[in-house]
Amino acid sequence: MDVYAAKVLGGLGAFIAAIGFFAGWPASVVGVVLLYVALAELRIGVGEDRSKWLVYAISALVAFGIAQAALGFSLDRLRTWWELPARGLALAVGLAAWVAGWVLQVASAYRLRPILAALQSRTGESLFSIANTLYWWGSALAVVAIGLIIVAVAYILMGVGLIVAKTQ
Repeated sequence: MDVYAAKVLGGLGAFIAAIGFFAGWPASVVGVVLLYVALAELRIGVGEDRSKWLVYAISALVAFGIAQAALGFSLDRLRTWWELPARGLALAVGLAAWVAGWVLQVASAYRLRPILAALQSRTGESLFSIANTLYWWGSALAVVAIGLIIVAVAYILMGVGLIVAKTQ
């Protein structure tokens, strides 16, 4: 795969990952995998960091998906949820999945930091530095839902950065 195709694939993957935060976690998983393939093709970051970031990112997305399914996250569903006989179990599963997702999201941010720093130094594109900071703080704030919106913005900036980056 040539460099231009890898950049477009990575940009598309980052955009899909961002959209997946609103469309559903499977779309984010597809986007993260496409972004991983592009980073591997561009030979950005150490292979172990890339692989661990992929595992942590996908695990966090699945955990947040489980939490969303267990808790509902809609007022109507929350009202009917409290009427179910197993509401205590659903609450425990949802909260445990949310906390697990948060821990895994922070771990993915820790693994993504050197990858984005290497990408910025290789391309000279400052959007990767901003995306790096937003991904880190969004992951730290993912324990409250606003952090996931910040992570989605970081994915958008990664996508734009990959598409507009100059190849060397």
